[in-house]
Order: sequence, then structure tokens, then C-alpha cells
Amino acid sequence: MKKEIHEHIRAMPKAELHRHLEGCVSVPAIIRLARKHRLPLPTFDEKELEKTAKLHAPMASLPAVLKMFAIAQSVFVSYEALEEITFEALDRASRLENIKLLELRYSPDFMLGGKDLDWKKALEVIAGTLKKFERSRDLVGGIILIGSRSYGLDSVLKTADFALENKKLVIGFDLADDETAYPSRLYAGAAKKLREGKIPLTVHSGEEGSYEQVIETVETLSPRRIGHGVKAAEDPSGLAIKMIKEGGITVEANPWSNYLTNSVPSLEKHPLKKFLDAGLKVCIGADDPEILDTDLNKEYRLAVEKLGFSEGEIRRTLEFALEGSFLEKDKKQQAAKALALT
Repeated sequence: MKKEIHEHIRAMPKAELHRHLEGCVSVPAIIRLARKHRLPLPTFDEKELEKTAKLHAPMASLPAVLKMFAIAQSVFVSYEALEEITFEALDRASRLENIKLLELRYSPDFMLGGKDLDWKKALEVIAGTLKKFERSRDLVGGIILIGSRSYGLDSVLKTADFALENKKLVIGFDLADDETAYPSRLYAGAAKKLREGKIPLTVHSGEEGSYEQVIETVETLSPRRIGHGVKAAEDPSGLAIKMIKEGGITVEANPWSNYLTNSVPSLEKHPLKKFLDAGLKVCIGADDPEILDTDLNKEYRLAVEKLGFSEGEIRRTLEFALEGSFLEKDKKQQAAKALALT
């Protein structure tokens, strides 16, 4: 029975709104690119590198997990490497996960930091690779730029301005990174600027810390979507969930990621089902598939096996993903047909 469920999930057309390009670099790709560009690695043995570059069990905290990104980040060293990594991320999503709608996000300051690469040229390469891929596969997608909180307010403002200057190449903006040290209220000006420029906003919020941070995010940033949001479920008054619902905000849930970063004590305690039952718009994502050793097939299986999701509830998350996507109308219509939601 379990095998049949797995095969059914694998064949199901899917939509993904929360996937980091920096978390899509496979270990073989890291080794290949490191050798090509003569970059240092802890080891060039694939099995040994997996122990350092992949996370298989819960770590102490989100910041501890973020340090693992340094290995993948080191290979974004040329425009050719950007093209290879982007293509492989798209190919994996299409071929192995049957994803029909994919929003990829990345942080220019993090990904390109310390490298002699131009932000505009890098974005053109990534967006161009996606455009070529769309012409050959049954997948539509878009690029979201990330402002990294820990890089400082100036970096977030710079990235927001860059997004506004390149509206034809990006579909949205994400505020990510350590929310506890860099609270959402600091970025209200950036959010206002993006709203005025008609660039939709998603915010990593409630991944760790407390439900008060989710309330602050909704109050000060007015995002269209929230990434993770698990701490909203811990509000004894129910205000955090109420604000998300009344704001029409879509929650991008990432169960396996939240388990590995200790955002939830166990998979069974993940609030995804609670959110859905409370009437929230919720979709499911894999976050960083290569680093976290996951994909949408696995995330959907976890929803069924650990959280008791029915097939109908899985389809509701797909409907919410389509509705909450930042893609333009014609691409969403194309995705709706591919997802059998029309």
C-alpha cells in the first residue's frame, strides 16, 4: 500500500513556491565545479562530502544549518556555473518531481558575495536559463530575489532597488535570514518601496523565535506570503493565525526543513494540518532539496504519512500554491492545465 502511495505521489503534477537556488546544488555538481575552477573543498570524495554538505538529522538551530550553505555557495563562481546549476535545478524538478510550476529564489549578496560577477548579468543568465527550459519542458517558473537580513539594512535596500530595476526578470522579493537578530520592523521601508513598485513580497517569518515575530511581520510588512510560519501555531490567543487568515496570506510550509532546523520537535508536531484546518492558505515546499536531502515527493509523503493528509487536502495545497504564485496570469493559466486544476 505504501509503495502505491509513493508511486502515486511521484506521478502527481506539483507546484513549488519555496525553493532556494543555493540549496539546489548537488554534491556531484559541487565536486565537478570545484575541480573545473580549482576551488578548495573539505574532500573531493562524494560520500565524504555528503557528510558535510548534506543534512540528514536535526541540528541545534537555524544559524547552524545556514553555515552548511558555504560549501554550495563557493561554486557560484562563473556565469557558466550559474547556468549549469540553474539548469540542473530545473531538470531535477521537472524530471524527478513532476513539478509544473516552480518559483526559484536566491540572494544576490549571499550567492555572489566575494565573486567577480555582475548582479545584472547573473540575473540575466539565471532568468535566461529558465526561459529556455520553459520552451522545452512542461514547466513554468519565475525568479524571486532575496534580501538577506544578516547582511544589513543597506544590503536589503540595495537588493530591493535591484529588483525594482529588473522587474521584467523577477516576479517577487523575499526577506530571509535570521529574524530574531534582525526583526521585520527594520525593513518596513523596503517593503513599502516594493509595494509601491508592484513587486509582491514573501517573508521568512516564524521559522524560529516566537509567534510575536509573525504578528510583527504581518503588521509591519504586509506580505502576500509567509515562508515557514510554524511559530504562529504557538500563539495561545490564536491572534497570529487569525492575522494570517484575515490578511489572505499564503503560508509556504516546509515540513522536513522545519524538522531539521528544530523549528518543530517532530514531524508529527508540524502545524501544517492545523493551519489548513484553521482555514489558512497553505502550500508545501522543499526549501533546499539538495542540502536537506528532500524533494516535493518526500514532502507530500510526509504530509500523508506523518500528518494524515488526504489526497483531497494535498490537492488543496496545490490550489493554494497556484493561487498564491507570483507568476503572471498566462503562466498561471498554463500551470493550472498542467496541474489538472481547471
